[in-house]
Amino acid sequence: MARYSVGICWDNVSLRACLVKAGAADHAVERIVGMVRDYDEAYVPRKSIADELGALLKEALTEPMDTFVVALPERETMHRTLTRPFGDRRKIALTITPEVETLLPVADGDILVDHVLLGRDEAGLHRVGTVSATHKGVGKLVADLNAAGVDPEIVDSPQSALLAGARNVFRLKDETTTLILHMGWQETSLAVLEGSEARHIGSFPYGFEKIALAVFKGKAVPPAQLGNTLRQGVSAGALLDPWVREVLITLSRLGAGGFEHFLVPAGYARFIRDLPERFSRAADLPQDLPEAGSAQRGAETGELLENFLPVSLAYRGVDRQDGVNFRKKDLSYSKKIEWIKGYTGTWTKVAAALALLWLVGLGLNLSLNARVSHQLTGHIRQEFSAVMPPGTPMVEPVRQMEQHLSRLAPGSASSPSGRGATPLELLRDLSVVIPGDIDVLVDSVSIDGEAVTLTGSTSSYDNVEKMKAGLSSLPYAGEVKIVSANVDKNDQRIRLKLACSRK
Repeated sequence: MARYSVGICWDNVSLRACLVKAGAADHAVERIVGMVRDYDEAYVPRKSIADELGALLKEALTEPMDTFVVALPERETMHRTLTRPFGDRRKIALTITPEVETLLPVADGDILVDHVLLGRDEAGLHRVGTVSATHKGVGKLVADLNAAGVDPEIVDSPQSALLAGARNVFRLKDETTTLILHMGWQETSLAVLEGSEARHIGSFPYGFEKIALAVFKGKAVPPAQLGNTLRQGVSAGALLDPWVREVLITLSRLGAGGFEHFLVPAGYARFIRDLPERFSRAADLPQDLPEAGSAQRGAETGELLENFLPVSLAYRGVDRQDGVNFRKKDLSYSKKIEWIKGYTGTWTKVAAALALLWLVGLGLNLSLNARVSHQLTGHIRQEFSAVMPPGTPMVEPVRQMEQHLSRLAPGSASSPSGRGATPLELLRDLSVVIPGDIDVLVDSVSIDGEAVTLTGSTSSYDNVEKMKAGLSSLPYAGEVKIVSANVDKNDQRIRLKLACSRK
């Protein structure tokens, strides 16, 4: 029996959905639909997503849907790469949240954390790509979709969802590196795979809007003309330099030398005529795409790439290899449970039969459980010895490892007091007040009590002063000091550290 999964995404100017049909042997894109939203001269939508989504789904959904998948905007997520001596997903899930909470000092219970495995580092440790979001942000998204009659089973992040799209849209071969560069309207997502294995997920706080404002002289293209205008294509030239720089930095950190590389321009990147040539010249990346996979049956390559995010989200509903889902704790998806409750009479009869079978097999289960328990205890002892200091007695192993890793992690778990932003909000504000035309890479932002510290690098001392001015303009910022600004002898960049007191 076929299953249907729908991926939905939207931004300031467009709303898109993809339907994937999954059969017993294969799955493929069944339908892609989209619409231009009603927006004003500043690219601000005039209607809520709940008002516009219903009309689109009537066109897209002619069959009963099994799964809805959406993504939280990149600007509402944060990602960190951690390492672990073990690769078991359940153990990783138990230990990463306390550590991430120390890196993102928001009150306990306010952050939802998930992860993607990113292979091993040179020391053999498992690299873990964590993605975090606020409980408030995820709850609002789910509530808005519920108002439109949609209850998403999965709330992913764009960067991790791209992995599912890459594996299904393309036939990924060993000893190749594939970079999915998905340019959204306000942010860009990047996923890197070596073969079919994830190696990197990340995002940049700028998207096609930056290029559109420059190319169209600051004037918004009317909604009725947007589709045709984009399909005619635009030339971005030097405006693409920030994207080129981010990709080069990522490749340098991964050290994927010797592999054949493919760059896949997706989303709004498909409308930039000179993007392939620009990356080919500046980053030595070929203009060819990876070999097409089975998903491309019934869909043109250009259409798939233009709609790569909704396609990827739709595949997340049928391809559960890895990915992020923020529907956790009290926001967990519960529709399936409620469906079972609706068939009380039938399920009562089934339960009676199962109860009889359970009684018959009870003796066997007890024996099996004893052996399984012994095996699990052995595995836990092994991982406990690898993580904890020598000689530590094992009492409550999971809790002990959580507390130990939390103590090892830098930062403070306390949230900033008084007025001002949470770390997620602070990073959003920084992306606004720091001029978009300056060359700056932010390595870390830490909040300790009433102080905010920012570290990173830039290309000139003048840019340091611009960053200081941007921080000073924040309403909750007090005195801003340049703690250090020194030239790195290796790459001649300015390594900087700024400290900002809070009002």
